[in-house]
Order: sequence, then structure tokens, then C-alpha cells
Amino acid sequence: MNLFKYKFSTSIDRPISLDGYPAEIKVVKEHIDEKKGIIVLKSNNELHFKGTYSAWRGNICASVNSGKFTIEEDKGKLLLIYRIEIDHILVYLTLIGMSISIAFYKIWLAGMPLIWLGGMNWFISLVRNNSMMYDIAFEINQLNK
Repeated sequence: MNLFKYKFSTSIDRPISLDGYPAEIKVVKEHIDEKKGIIVLKSNNELHFKGTYSAWRGNICASVNSGKFTIEEDKGKLLLIYRIEIDHILVYLTLIGMSISIAFYKIWLAGMPLIWLGGMNWFISLVRNNSMMYDIAFEINQLNK
């Protein structure tokens, strides 16, 4: 189990194409541009981006080192697959806080600020990125309707 890499997926209601999905990837690109991600690679069926820290509050891409959106066919359905690698500091803060709590069990509350800071940001990042994937899937489903 890798604590840094996560995969989210959902089906999208689009016809299967042999030429790729440029219109669908364009929707993904616009969404990532809006969230301050840096597009690294774009093709007809996938998009890679890197996250950035910026002064913009609410930036979903800030806690993501890298992400990849892919549109694939599986058993006659199209899937939007989103793979992310979470910023390692969130996981490390949580693990350090847990280690402090275990090592100093008599004053276990000493590790709670690190557990809270890392763990809650880790959890919120996963929830927000999953939600973003569903928002993008909804926008893709609205194409040509």
C-alpha cells in the first residue's frame, strides 16, 4: 500500500472513439488551468500535470505533486481515471505526530498538532481531488447536450 499515490475513477457518458478524446481532454485542461496546475503532457486521451503552491487560497493542486487524467475504455464503457501523488509532507507530518504520540505515551497529546495538521490536510486533499474528478466528469457528460 502506497500512502502517497491514489486512484479515482468514474464512468462518463460519451461515445467510444478510435481517434481519442480531444474535446474531453480540453475540459480537463481548462479545469486544471483554473486550479493553478502546470500541464506537463497532453494527448488525445490523457493529461499529466504538476501541482504548485501559490498564494491563491483554495488551490486544489497545491497538495498534489503530480496528477494524471486518462480516458480509457473498459467493457464497453468509458472511464475517467484520475491518479494523483499527494505531497509527501502531509503523510510525513501525520507519521511523525503518531510516532511522537507513541514514543511519549504519557504525554500523547504532544503529537496531536502534527497529526491534525498533516492528517486533516491529507484527508481534505483526497476528498477535494475526488470531488474535482466528479465535477470534471459532469462537465464532460454535458458536452453536446
